[in-house]
Amino acid sequence: MQRTFSIVKPDAVRKGHTGAVLAMIEAAGFRLVAIKRLSISKQQAAGFYA
Repeated sequence: MQRTFSIVKPDAVRKGHTGAVLAMIEAAGFRLVAIKRLSISKQQAAGFYA
């Protein structure tokens, strides 16, 4: 089994699209095994895009 990690961007969360994003992930054949919602600092976020 392979695992992957995804992030729903803040603008999608603010616009209430989280459910639709998760539905698209499942429709693409992925199985969600855990969901965790948290807020990170700009510095932490910058680390993902470095």
